[in-house]
Amino acid sequence: MNRHAGIGFLAVQLVAATLSLGAFADEVTMKGADILATLKGAHVEGPDWTQSFDDGGATLYIKGSNQSQGRWDVRGDQYCSLWPPSDVWACYAMTIDSSNPAQEQVTWISADGARSTAHLIRKGQ
Repeated sequence: MNRHAGIGFLAVQLVAATLSLGAFADEVTMKGADILATLKGAHVEGPDWTQSFDDGGATLYIKGSNQSQGRWDVRGDQYCSLWPPSDVWACYAMTIDSSNPAQEQVTWISADGARSTAHLIRKGQ
């Protein structure tokens, strides 16, 4: 690789790294108290699903004509959910992007880094 091609390659890598970091730049990691305050009484809308979170810890997930009722809780700084018949709680880190208050986005992040993002509709909105 000649010197100019090497410099061009490094420049492209730097731009790509900057763009990938910018994709999540407005996200803020949520702490446990933030998760609880944000989700209590709220609902979210994903690309083809919705989920509601009642104040008492019940949650309802709807995708098409299918509905699942489960439980939700905050443990440490993670959102956790339980979906019967399983008795295993699954926990996720969460972020919020409030850069556009009319289109707030929350993201659940699994231990393996998988992300699920939804539009947040706060209680009373």
